[in-house]
Amino acid sequence: MVSKIAIIILVLLALGAGIFIFRGVNFGTLAFPSLSGFSSSTFSFFPGGAAVTLPTLSQGSPAPYGSSTTYLGPGPGGSTTSLMINTSTVPASQIPKGWTASQLSPYFHEVRITGVSYGGVNYYGTITLNAQFANYGATGTIDITGWHIKARAGGEFVPQAIAVYDPSGLTAPSDIRLNNGDIVYLYSSSAPFNVRLNECIGWIAQVAHFSPPLPAYCAPPDESAVQNFTGACQEYVQTLGGCQQPNLSNPLIPRTDYACQDFLENNFNYRSCFAAHRADPNFLSNQVWVWMGSNVVNRYHDTVDLLDRNGLLVDQYTY
Repeated sequence: MVSKIAIIILVLLALGAGIFIFRGVNFGTLAFPSLSGFSSSTFSFFPGGAAVTLPTLSQGSPAPYGSSTTYLGPGPGGSTTSLMINTSTVPASQIPKGWTASQLSPYFHEVRITGVSYGGVNYYGTITLNAQFANYGATGTIDITGWHIKARAGGEFVPQAIAVYDPSGLTAPSDIRLNNGDIVYLYSSSAPFNVRLNECIGWIAQVAHFSPPLPAYCAPPDESAVQNFTGACQEYVQTLGGCQQPNLSNPLIPRTDYACQDFLENNFNYRSCFAAHRADPNFLSNQVWVWMGSNVVNRYHDTVDLLDRNGLLVDQYTY
């Protein structure tokens, strides 16, 4: 009789221990350790049961390549959406050797590597990306910040850039969103900041050093504003080209034409150009210039992969 009671007690204790472990210490949450580069989502398998935390892909940081066939990221118009790879639309002949259809990005061949050149000690290298939307939609944008450019010897992640440089100089960088037809130049050299070019950006080269230099073209001031100035002043204004700053000591500028001098002093800089042309439909260029600060490609031959934030293949370039 005593042995039967002891057996019943042992069974009850075992059941209690099992429930204790399943529900968690003090009925808390049983969680797996968080993984670097991942955020977490909590799922409850049974009503009132323990909640188990499982890793899910985070849009903000790159995940190990080939980790998922689902891409959580920016969709058309900047919205966030979950996109699935439609492998049936990608011919096997287009899939690079060593890759499978499940490792292709939803943006496969929507952004292409169109050129790679090696940079040395005294000159910079360049990697060129071109947005060539085929399936994504001509009116959408693709966020490429956080994408990985991977060569045999190393790699770099695409950083942020200034979309519209403000005359205050306080513009914060943001993710690089490409429209159809946009071009990104990634230089191995360094510069003060990364930027999308615009009609006035050449004026910035007057006050900051870039390598390669920014384009020496700036939208000119409205010449109709000088029609009431002296003929000599108008002649001098017409000699100014590109982003050339006026020399107020030039003998062509009459010393008594104060309106001319004031115009030259205040209308040949980035601030005045920005104010006059910011609303132009073509103010922003289709070019984004990015300085990576290092060279990751081989001088002679290399294979360069462009990977999205999930490590899925967008494009491959071999030379």
